[in-house]
Amino acid sequence: MDMFFAHFLRGIVSAAANVVLLISLLQPKYSRKVTNLVMLAIFTLNLSTAVFCYSIGNLTLLTKIDVILFTLLCFAARPFFRDSFMQWLFSYITAINVSIIVIILSFIFSRSLPYPQYANTVLRLFLFAGVILLFRKVLRPLYRQVAEHWAVFFYVAGSAFLALSWFMFNSDDIVQTLTLQAVPLLWLILVTLAAYGSVFLGIRSVGAEYRLQQDKALLELSGETMKQRLSLMDEAVGQMRVVHHDQRHLNATLLELMQKGDVENAAALLRRQIAALPQKPVRYCENITVNAAISYYAALAEGRRIRCDLRLDIPEKLPFSELALSMALSNLMENAIHACEKLDPQAERYLRVHAIYTGQLILEVENPYSGEVPLDENAYPTVREEGHGWGGESVRAFVRENGGELLYQVENGVFNVRLLI
Repeated sequence: MDMFFAHFLRGIVSAAANVVLLISLLQPKYSRKVTNLVMLAIFTLNLSTAVFCYSIGNLTLLTKIDVILFTLLCFAARPFFRDSFMQWLFSYITAINVSIIVIILSFIFSRSLPYPQYANTVLRLFLFAGVILLFRKVLRPLYRQVAEHWAVFFYVAGSAFLALSWFMFNSDDIVQTLTLQAVPLLWLILVTLAAYGSVFLGIRSVGAEYRLQQDKALLELSGETMKQRLSLMDEAVGQMRVVHHDQRHLNATLLELMQKGDVENAAALLRRQIAALPQKPVRYCENITVNAAISYYAALAEGRRIRCDLRLDIPEKLPFSELALSMALSNLMENAIHACEKLDPQAERYLRVHAIYTGQLILEVENPYSGEVPLDENAYPTVREEGHGWGGESVRAFVRENGGELLYQVENGVFNVRLLI
């Protein structure tokens, strides 16, 4: 009974950790509630098979069932995630590789500790927790880039899976195999980790070069935007000069009217002057840089008769680059304005931008569109017009670098972009 309880605890740790690891690697397609239900089903199925094998005392059977079960679940759970099939397969195999490595390491190193049946569970818990934290806090942005280029790195994950699962699936006694083959297994794990490490280092180096090119493009875009804003500022300065010039004439006229006792005409003249004065600038959010970008494109949209619904709760301080966020938001709003301009004159034109920050930024941009907006295999809009596309790529680069998620929805003439950082 004591041994069954130790196995049961270990089974709970493994089943729960595998579910959390999958969530860390993949991009859910549906709401959190639906995703949680899918993960709960996977957890229940994994734990049920583990309890059955523990009850009959056959750990070898459990190992083989796990390999088969993971393969079946790979296809069953795929529709609930946004990743393409090959991206999903790459991430799923990576999760299996991590799980097998943790199982092997926890077993081997627990043999030299007191109460090895419980030490195995504790080691497994710490190893899984370390891997999950590593992915979530450090490797997630890099891993998303690796998954997007799965064709280049798939052989690493696939080869490691075949090598590791061969030891598991061809064993007649898994405990004996893990004991007698400890050294070859440790060498195989070392090679696997080195291969994955090389992948991450490689994508990081390529990413650094790509970011340099992207920064150059962003600087060019920023320069063009700055020229437009300086032009507007110059126009505003000119308007203020006119206002000051007119103010002298207004004061002289008011003085003349007051001296004649014509209070009614003087009051009417003041009311017209107050109505003609520039309105106080709107403050959309606390962040100065983001507010400047919003103000510029809001004025641009309203000048083109596009109704704006802007509600942004973005604090003054952010844990990521506020300049990069403002550029991403500028690109999204510029694309939305461009889409609204293509609508029929009688059609409703609007631009909706909502954002809220609660430790995580949730930003949503929505606008109507006409025609078709084709999406690629990653559910990203494909560019068909010459001169366009850099804005969308800039937004995706910003999301990738900060380990966020980007979701496009095109439905019933409405284009919606949701960004989570």
